[in-house]
Amino acid sequence: MHWAIPTLIIPAFVGSVISFNPANTPSPAETPSASPIAPFDPLTASIIRLAAQVGYPYAFMASRTEVVGLDVLGSNWRVLSASVGVAFAFAEAIAGAPQLFAKTLIREQRHIEFNSIENEGHSPPPLNRRALMAEEEASEDETD
Repeated sequence: MHWAIPTLIIPAFVGSVISFNPANTPSPAETPSASPIAPFDPLTASIIRLAAQVGYPYAFMASRTEVVGLDVLGSNWRVLSASVGVAFAFAEAIAGAPQLFAKTLIREQRHIEFNSIENEGHSPPPLNRRALMAEEEASEDETD
């Protein structure tokens, strides 16, 4: 239990309750219930695991109980293991950040354009996209 509490139980509970990743936030259409539940967030869980490994009172419990060898690995190895977990979870979280930012930016720009057009009473202009070719290869700068 002294291994499972700071390594599995506390991080799993907090990672399931708290999610700082906007990609993991469920939309109201996906959750028909009144209270949406955030899915498991590995970054939050790994940060909490590191904090629990640092703050878990192994020395206090070893002095109060007759359990010999309560902290088998030692503080340095527990913190190192949790730190590697944080590094991998952070790398996974930032890998999808550019795509999420681009989607959010496009959605906000379309919303702003739609509201400005709606206020003026005009029909929306056609969407133009920049060509993804070199200038020598492209005959026009924009395509429909």
